[in-house]
Amino acid sequence: MGQAFTAIADQGEAVLYNPAGLGQIHSAKLSLLGGSLYGNTYQSVLAYNMPWATYGTFGLTYVGAFGALEETVAPDGSYNDAADGMNNSGVIISYAKKFSAFGFGLAPKLLFSRLSDEQAMAFDVDAGFMLYPISIIIANKPTSKLPFDMVTIGVSAKNLLGATMDYSGSGMEPANPRIIRAGLGLRLLDNRVKLASDISYMLIEDGDGVFGWYEGLEVYPAKLLALRAGINDKFFSFGLGVNTELSRSVGLEVDYAFMMNHASEFLLAPIHKVSLNLNLKSVAGLWLSSRPGQLNSPAEYAEISVNGASQFKGRIKRWIFEIKDAGGMAVYRKSQDVYGEIDELPAKFTWNGVNSIRGGQVDSGTYYYQVTIIDKLGDKIIYDGLLLKVDWKGVRR
Repeated sequence: MGQAFTAIADQGEAVLYNPAGLGQIHSAKLSLLGGSLYGNTYQSVLAYNMPWATYGTFGLTYVGAFGALEETVAPDGSYNDAADGMNNSGVIISYAKKFSAFGFGLAPKLLFSRLSDEQAMAFDVDAGFMLYPISIIIANKPTSKLPFDMVTIGVSAKNLLGATMDYSGSGMEPANPRIIRAGLGLRLLDNRVKLASDISYMLIEDGDGVFGWYEGLEVYPAKLLALRAGINDKFFSFGLGVNTELSRSVGLEVDYAFMMNHASEFLLAPIHKVSLNLNLKSVAGLWLSSRPGQLNSPAEYAEISVNGASQFKGRIKRWIFEIKDAGGMAVYRKSQDVYGEIDELPAKFTWNGVNSIRGGQVDSGTYYYQVTIIDKLGDKIIYDGLLLKVDWKGVRR
């Protein structure tokens, strides 16, 4: 998406763009990203994010860039030692919390750098903020059809301390530049279309600041497929993503990005990046399972178990349970304002394939659940995933 992610930031590597975005992650997520850079250098990211009910999301991230130095031949014609190269890495501990209309995130990090035989270490901090304007509008309208995250505004600040890297050999102390990013995100058509626009400003000591701009688009032509495109002041980018349910409690997302550097008049080689995201729904959060996993007759009932519902007892203001078809249209909906224990999110639902919204029975196909929880702090949390399949097998309905 052209690296326009400050206001969207809902994947495992969100901490690299806006730590506050981790507050939008409500299932445990393990993420691995790898890609090529320039001059035989490569990038890797490993992140694990763990939400704790309505308390917020904790994360641990490793990020590194490593490779050989561009000049690998000494003046006398001999090759440099294989140890010559560069390795920049960081370990980031993060925390984020989303409230009704805003969210915040903090990410202290320990940075390591090796350049040939010189080493350096530093400590710094990133911070982020998210604003959800629609939440302000619908604060007292729990039945509103407007998605709370239809419009998002994000701001992040990287390297707040401006820490210096004191290399052991030369005594050089280059500072990590402070970077301010701000972005606007739009989620349309039930999250099937996402638009993002970012700007950045890098503060350089003893010099002028550097502005950057980023524009991105993501489209889901089908629930399992995402197409992406973007442009910024340096790159054109294109990509796609495939997401699937390995089981009802484990989801897998595979993403690929191709980036071309137009700022160099395409003299630099393209960059390729691949990421894997595992959504571990049974580890933390809320996930639903159905028994049986397929309805074959209108006389059958599916017993739907709500796993993890107990962690929200005493914290919910309102809950909404929906079953949706592959096109995102709701075919069953049940909601409840919570005034006492009897109103809490139940541990089980039943469904017999009847379209409770339009009447009649649903068509054969794959169906998904969506559970929306509005807690007593006003936070709106959404869980979704694969629920069951319907195959009437020629049964007359």
